[in-house]
Amino acid sequence: HSNIIARFAFDELCTTELGSSDYHAIANHFRIVAIEDIPRLTLKHPDRARRFITLIDELYEAKCCLVCTAADIPDRLFVGKATDGVGRNESHGDKTTSINNNAEVDDVSTSGNMHAVDVAQVQGTAVSELASVKELSFAFDRAASRLLEMCSNMWWKEQGVVVPSVLTEQQR
Repeated sequence: HSNIIARFAFDELCTTELGSSDYHAIANHFRIVAIEDIPRLTLKHPDRARRFITLIDELYEAKCCLVCTAADIPDRLFVGKATDGVGRNESHGDKTTSINNNAEVDDVSTSGNMHAVDVAQVQGTAVSELASVKELSFAFDRAASRLLEMCSNMWWKEQGVVVPSVLTEQQR
């Protein structure tokens, strides 16, 4: 770590064409990273969520200390996780909705040859999309845990960074 601290807005890091090598360079250059304005992340913009997860992973591996401002607590930053009802099995009485084992077949041929397209869906969501949601959900749970850890006093102390004490009204 050649410099001590860097401050970024979420948009600077996660809505631009940055990737793992860029985040690795940041993580290895700065000891403390401040990220401002982390929004709730949705499936509408999965690239932002993936970039954010990659960033957090790189910062964690480099043992950076983290300061951040966010729209919510880490566990609630990612909206649309598999545990939020997208991609999980839904119980309806004695029935359970799961992947349709009898995949539908659409004829998409214009030349007279039949081409099969697997459009297996769970409640209107393509199975391939559900796999991506589950993968992203697992990765985000890991990132949320790492966020909490990297912002903790214990983490900062383990990294040899002095945590400034702030006097509260009760301590005066």
